[in-house]
Amino acid sequence: MAHQDTAKMTKFDQAKAYAPQEEGTGFFDDGREIELLHFVYSHPDLENIRGSPEKVLQAIDEYGRTKKYLMNVGEDKGRIVCDLIAEVKPKVMVELGGYVGYSCVLFGNAVRKAGGQRYYSLEMNPEFAAVIMSLVDLAGLSDVVKVVVGSSDASIARLHAQGLLRHIDLMFLDHYKPAYTTDLKLCEELKLITPGSVLAADNVIKPGNPPYLEYVRDSVEEKRRKLGAAVKSESLPGKTVNQYQKRYGEMKFNQSPGNPDLVYESRLVHSFEPTGVPKKVYEGTPSATLASSPLPHAANLPSHLPTMAIFYRHEPKNILLILLSVLCLPISATITLASFLYFYLCTDEATRPQLHTTSRRKTILVTGISMTKGLTIARLLAKHTPHRIIAADTEPIPFTSPGRFSRAIAQFYRLSSPQGANTKPYVDSLLDLIRRENVHLWISCSSVLGAIEDGEVMRSAQKERGKQFHAVQFDSDVVNKLHEKDAFIEYIQSIGLLVPESHRCTSAAQVEDILTKSTSRNGTEKPKGGSTRFILKPIGVDDKARAQMMTLLPLSAGPKATASYLSMLNISPSNPYILQQYITGPEYCTHSLVVRGEVKAFVSCPSSDLLMHYAPLPVESPLNTKMLEFTKRVAEEGGEEFTGHLSFDFLVEGEGQNAKLYPIECNPRAHTAVVLFRETPAMAEAYLSCFESELSLRKPLVVPAKPTRSYYWIGHDLVTLLLIPALTLFSGEGSVEEVKSGLETLWQHLVHWRDGTYTAWDPVPFFMLYHVYWPSRFLESLVRGKEWSRINVSTTKMFAC
Repeated sequence: MAHQDTAKMTKFDQAKAYAPQEEGTGFFDDGREIELLHFVYSHPDLENIRGSPEKVLQAIDEYGRTKKYLMNVGEDKGRIVCDLIAEVKPKVMVELGGYVGYSCVLFGNAVRKAGGQRYYSLEMNPEFAAVIMSLVDLAGLSDVVKVVVGSSDASIARLHAQGLLRHIDLMFLDHYKPAYTTDLKLCEELKLITPGSVLAADNVIKPGNPPYLEYVRDSVEEKRRKLGAAVKSESLPGKTVNQYQKRYGEMKFNQSPGNPDLVYESRLVHSFEPTGVPKKVYEGTPSATLASSPLPHAANLPSHLPTMAIFYRHEPKNILLILLSVLCLPISATITLASFLYFYLCTDEATRPQLHTTSRRKTILVTGISMTKGLTIARLLAKHTPHRIIAADTEPIPFTSPGRFSRAIAQFYRLSSPQGANTKPYVDSLLDLIRRENVHLWISCSSVLGAIEDGEVMRSAQKERGKQFHAVQFDSDVVNKLHEKDAFIEYIQSIGLLVPESHRCTSAAQVEDILTKSTSRNGTEKPKGGSTRFILKPIGVDDKARAQMMTLLPLSAGPKATASYLSMLNISPSNPYILQQYITGPEYCTHSLVVRGEVKAFVSCPSSDLLMHYAPLPVESPLNTKMLEFTKRVAEEGGEEFTGHLSFDFLVEGEGQNAKLYPIECNPRAHTAVVLFRETPAMAEAYLSCFESELSLRKPLVVPAKPTRSYYWIGHDLVTLLLIPALTLFSGEGSVEEVKSGLETLWQHLVHWRDGTYTAWDPVPFFMLYHVYWPSRFLESLVRGKEWSRINVSTTKMFAC
């Protein structure tokens, strides 16, 4: 543990001082919060305030200086936390205690500028929360800030149970002082606070919070000795303990044991209250000691912990989702029937897609038709080319593939699934289909697990059939080079492009050695922005290992703690890991079609861990241009034999022309982002360029046609934006505001976005996806007891627990 008191303070500008704080507890919750809202919305400069976080803050400050005191964080303390945000660059930040939204607007804006994705403001008082939401909306921060109403511990547990809050990168504690320690313990137990997280706690010296300071300063041994003991509030000032008693009565706290194996590096930072009174902000960074002795059994501890909501458990969630499908069946059936009637009765014959005509000259095979990406490509080719389109895919359950029933294809074939490590049945069935149908062009839309096998099929088919066969699929050598994380980084570096520092590691000792050398180098060079940190992730596909991938190394507790953590991982020559420089900027993904080393089509969009909303970046934007240039460079290096789908994941530092791209992964296969080309006929022509001679004239790069559309999946949104918030509300844990927010987003998508699967001229795949495929998978999970943690509607993938 390390504790540091930074005594240096700047002089306070008295011209900016708030009105004096009233005595007792009469300085808040007396109507001034609503009065503030009227003051801001009646401000003569209101139109200039709209959309400007800075001007909203100025208006709040004006009220605090000229009208009544507000218990805001203020400019001076706010600057400390904003500097911390710029340093940490949190993807997710949580604030406990929002009051009127000053800190929420200030820090939410800072998080957005730092490339963050979400700022949660947890506020117990619904009136205060309403003020926060109104000012957040006025500041134009609703896309980043989420206000959650309710007690802090219940809100934390609920967000975690819903899967909305998986990790807290930075947490600001400024709520009910006795809850500082209990809420921190709850976050530790839920693994929301882990090594790499940063805490900023206000008011720990004045009015004071001895229990919190004691907890974050305790050693592992001291924390274990105190396990099970309730947090005592006797050492807290009486005014602090009783300030909410009038409205809420006696406050109750969760009794989480926390994680005693976390210790904290910390420092006190002197600053001022907005009235000019000196204060101290306490910053803490947890780091794991990961001692080998086990924790006491939970049964021996007093436990009143929030439990997982019943609808998240295996049996209830599968049954609920099957019932949702049944309830929506009449609506989907009506939409499907109406689509058929409209297509045949109201659409002019000349404008209908001419499907499966005798004029088709070649046979084009699309595999992966069950997924949105394969279905999108098949539909484009069916509508905008004269060729015969056939499709194939593996089916976990026979006759359930949504793509099987598409009007875009002339024939569907079920491929044999790999039998464990034996992929020969799959490879043989696909090669046999190519021979039997005399396929001229094969467009592969493989999943991550079939990319290498498809590369083997492409090589074998080209060798067997010669120049009469073409494939949008890289061969197995290229797939291996681009698919494996370490090989990809090594290759990109070899052609002179920027990459994050990366190391292939086959033992824990090797990781320790690299971290030691990096720490020594950082100490000598003093790099800008602090020491280089790393993340460690398995090179192979491992959905279960995702939770540990964002642990920052080396751990702040020192070499012994880092070694203890690494010993828990199964790092070996047969299970190698990649140690990669941690980049804190936003993530983007791309999709491109490359034919003979030339990029024929390209799109980019913001990315996330489970990407279910696709919105393209503007073609002219600097980021899109930089990612396109990167893709062209890789394609050119591939040469004349380089044909396939090429997708990259980037982390970005900086903005605009000064942005730096760090490629972190390559997907040498089709990406679901191809759905952004659904209304772009030129995309079909781009695929046909595989047949063109090398001397043919180059055509312009294909980008999504204007007006560009954004895409969502109604099944995913119904569950995440409507069903889960409603069930949470009915269980007594949620809020009306969360339901309202979800409904507003859902309505926005229904009206202005497009569903990724549904299209009027080919509605059956949409019906089959939600009323045959997924109900069958949920029923299979129930019968076989196969538990899953999440699903991806667009790729029809179910992630095992």
